[in-house]
Amino acid sequence: MSQFTGIHREVLQDGTIKHVLVRDEQGNKQVKAAKDYISEGIRPQLDDLPEVGTDSEFPIDGKG
Repeated sequence: MSQFTGIHREVLQDGTIKHVLVRDEQGNKQVKAAKDYISEGIRPQLDDLPEVGTDSEFPIDGKG
């Protein structure tokens, strides 16, 4: 099982957390639902991650 580290949470204008971007030990990025992030015990805590505003349902992957 991979160990992940949280990068940021993507938040809609209404404050809803849409996705959380995480990185594994090899540096690969992946999107997780907030509930999965919490249930898997990924660090840092969800509330400690920086927020990235989004108006899109699709995740921001840091490209472009």
